Amino acid sequence: MFIILFIFGVCIGSFLNVLIWRLNDEKAPKFWQGRSICPHCRHKLSWFDNLPLLSFIVLWGKCRYCHKRISWRYPLVELLTAIVTIIIGANVLSLVIAYCFILIFFSDWIYGLIPDEATVVLVVVGLLFYWNNWLTGLLSLLTLLSLFIVTRGRGIGFGDVKLIFPLGLLLGFPKILIMFYVTSIIGGLYALGLLLLKRRRFGETIALGPFLIIGTITALCVSDTLLLKLFWLLP
Repeated sequence: MFIILFIFGVCIGSFLNVLIWRLNDEKAPKFWQGRSICPHCRHKLSWFDNLPLLSFIVLWGKCRYCHKRISWRYPLVELLTAIVTIIIGANVLSLVIAYCFILIFFSDWIYGLIPDEATVVLVVVGLLFYWNNWLTGLLSLLTLLSLFIVTRGRGIGFGDVKLIFPLGLLLGFPKILIMFYVTSIIGGLYALGLLLLKRRRFGETIALGPFLIIGTITALCVSDTLLLKLFWLLP
């Protein structure tokens, strides 16, 4: 079972890599258009050049045709997806949510964009299985929308505004508060680091999506008992 989940996971991770590139890079072909290609030389890849993890190792992290470096993002996403698949197991709903999280995390981290396709999938899942949290989702949406309007889009991106609605559905109250807290702390420290290193100037937008995902995962992992203690409701 472990081996099956691992193989399935790396294959899904390979597909997520395709989506991360093709959904965000304007120069990339659409994800339904033809076989995989090298992003550098645009050469079509053979099946043996496209084996998850194995091809990267065999080719020493370089394209067979142009010999340029293959990003470490490819094996990282494949391995991470495999690990997540093993941890979650055969829970299809949780797997769909986790795969969307991985897609959003790396898309926003690398390209500064959150694919609408992933957000739509999360919205559908949220409305079908977590519809009773609709008020939390709506209030979360209005909160970030207000921040977006006040900062005129310089504080957060509109992709973050759209993403917060399904995250509110998945979390509900009060776990959404944990998500906002963790996101603000980690995101704030990251932004401060960029300012100190002079890699960003004050007022410039940072990719908030990865921190929303980290905050959401943290909130989902918090037990109800620990959650109550965090809010000082238990001695």
